[in-house]
Amino acid sequence: MTTNSAPASLDPSPALTTGAATYCPEDNKLRLYVGRVSRPEFLKLRAEGWTCTPKQRDAGGCDFVAHWTPERRDTALAFGEGFIGDEDQSPADRAADRAERFAGYREKRTEDAVGRADGFDAGPAAHGFQSLARAERSASRHDRIAGRAVDAWDKAEYWQRRTSGVISHALHVSHPSVRMGRIKDLEADIRRVEKDRAEYSARFDLWSACAAIADLPKQIHVARTLAELERGHYTHPRTGKVTYLFAHARSDEERNADPLDGAELCALWFSCHGPIAPEGPWLSHYRLRLAYEHQMLEAQGGRAAFVEMVAGGFIGGHQIRKVNKSPATGRTVSVTVAAPTRASFDRKGKPYGENNPPPLTLRVIAVERMSPDAYRAPTDDERAALSAKVGGEKARAKAAKLPCPLVNPTELDALRLVAVWNAPRQAEWERRVAESMRSFYPFKPCEVIHLSQARYSAVAKGAHARAETKSVHALGMPEEQTCFTDYAGQARRAAERGPGLCTVRTTGFDPRHVIVITDKPQKPLPASVWLPFAPPVTSPAVALEPETVTA
Repeated sequence: MTTNSAPASLDPSPALTTGAATYCPEDNKLRLYVGRVSRPEFLKLRAEGWTCTPKQRDAGGCDFVAHWTPERRDTALAFGEGFIGDEDQSPADRAADRAERFAGYREKRTEDAVGRADGFDAGPAAHGFQSLARAERSASRHDRIAGRAVDAWDKAEYWQRRTSGVISHALHVSHPSVRMGRIKDLEADIRRVEKDRAEYSARFDLWSACAAIADLPKQIHVARTLAELERGHYTHPRTGKVTYLFAHARSDEERNADPLDGAELCALWFSCHGPIAPEGPWLSHYRLRLAYEHQMLEAQGGRAAFVEMVAGGFIGGHQIRKVNKSPATGRTVSVTVAAPTRASFDRKGKPYGENNPPPLTLRVIAVERMSPDAYRAPTDDERAALSAKVGGEKARAKAAKLPCPLVNPTELDALRLVAVWNAPRQAEWERRVAESMRSFYPFKPCEVIHLSQARYSAVAKGAHARAETKSVHALGMPEEQTCFTDYAGQARRAAERGPGLCTVRTTGFDPRHVIVITDKPQKPLPASVWLPFAPPVTSPAVALEPETVTA
């Protein structure tokens, strides 16, 4: 990938150092092979973000390296005499050179540690002198040898870890799944730049239309409306004072002081903004890098994101129920499959096993970074079998779903319902609160509250609303709140209550009161509400399929 022409960021001059400049799309870095540069050039390069590489200078002649930007590209063109060539040494080769260099460091530190350890072992075990000070100094020198040996061992282990890290990083960045991640990032960058260009083009068209308006009051109104969207400060064309735009004045005094008319606002905006360029350097660079990454990924076998998947196919051993695609790229992002639940126990607290198989649940699996052979297309028989199975599941779910209408109860049924709700609550209150403390903690019964429809709508709105609907089950039992510590007990009580038979409007938290709407028709609750729950009888000859929970 070569780049020619373009102005230089560092002004070329007779004293400018020249050499070679290269670009590597694998790591998106520019490199300069220019040798030693003058002090002013060195400071300019460092200020622009270039990194000096003295170790690479000895190995391959590279003196400066930096990630690609338009400014650094111009600098590379200036040092490379208007030409940027392809980098001959790949990141994997550079990683191998670094690993070899780090191995040399490790060997030197190891030899140093061994030598110092041998020197420590060769020293005397006791340091005897007629002078106590000389004996202590000799012992201290001997101990310092041991400390330096340990320090050398630590440095050898450090370079061992660095060598391992360099090799693993080189393998990681070249993996196809990681390359797929870079493709996604580049596509997001391209979409961002294109969105910014589209927004700027729309703003330019709006200001151009505003400048063409002949009606002065209308032009002032439109220009000030467009100015509301602008940011920054400007120089007033008449006073020369640096201030903010009309929409972002700091005070009313500044806003009303010598305001600009529509034509002046348009002229001021066009003095800082011109027509949109055909395509900027960043967008061109992103497109070239994306093409390179696509070619490299195709050479490595591709990814499952580019495979056309359909419902009924297989990912591993799971059959696909639904294919989820990205609205931006149109590629397959994930698939929904029916897989056994990850729970260890069923609703009755019994562990899943061979005699108690777990039910099937819908699970989403990300497939973008998988290999293409992870997907298998379905046959016609498999697709027909899946369609029949899904249709049967929907029919059974529809048949099992009982109607649960919203009822505005009569006064008699509402009183009867709160009496049913109060009975277990009062028994629990009498069990937990001693008689001597009941005057301090009185029982709060459920009550019937009468509201108009307008008042109920006002109470039910907002994030902290207490008014909501609750289902009523067999024997008038209310809907139970989810308990995350008593799954078995909650499942047992749910089986006793059965499904919801109707819903009523309620308010409050504890106690929960029943609401009766006064200006709407009142109806009695269904008769089944006051009867015990009778589960349906299932024929033993019918084989039940595993339960499918819709996510």
